Amino acid sequence: MDAIFYEATTAWVLFVDLMVVLATVWLFRIGKATRQQQWILGIGLGGFVFLLHWVFGGQRIFAADLSGSAFYLLILVGAALGAALLYILSSGVRDQLSQKHLQLAQGLRVFIGGGFLMEGVLQVIPGWFSIMDGFFHIASGFFALVAAVAFLKQLPASRKLLWLANIVGLLDIIVIVNSICFLVWDDLGPFHNMNYVVFGVGPILLWLHFVSIKKLIESPKVALT
Repeated sequence: MDAIFYEATTAWVLFVDLMVVLATVWLFRIGKATRQQQWILGIGLGGFVFLLHWVFGGQRIFAADLSGSAFYLLILVGAALGAALLYILSSGVRDQLSQKHLQLAQGLRVFIGGGFLMEGVLQVIPGWFSIMDGFFHIASGFFALVAAVAFLKQLPASRKLLWLANIVGLLDIIVIVNSICFLVWDDLGPFHNMNYVVFGVGPILLWLHFVSIKKLIESPKVALT
């Protein structure tokens, strides 16, 4: 693996993380959060992204020989805490968000998928894993955008497409996290730039899925909100 390729893909995942941060702030703005809340959220999430770069890019805090199973537990705890914190912070905001807004934000996953396909080509991650990871993310983003369009046009299949987008998106997260920790751990380890997405974007995606599914369950007919 060429160091310059790794640095280039690290810049890409940082860029994607920041795009998702901006999308989250955009959702809070749509949800009528105050300007102060938007700034606090943006600075907090943006600062967390650079904290991740300090930890993983500088190979700090974690032991280099950390096992995949131990890292898996860290991911589960981190993702749960992050998604729960966003859910609490979005009280009063999420009710103002429609499925259109939630799915448009999920559509950014196509950029994540494109980045991981690039990492496979540049041999930053194993080729087979790159293909699975990249296309899974792209499929998740694609179905989310299709569901957003269907919802906007109030097509009869909009509810089914929303469920499909959420199921595919959650499967993506489950499959990729398990693959990182148990299938390609020896190739990646605890400091790989993929972890920027796992810890930076992952909790936000889980929050989006939870809010979307909650709205589907609470709207038994057409999920208009």
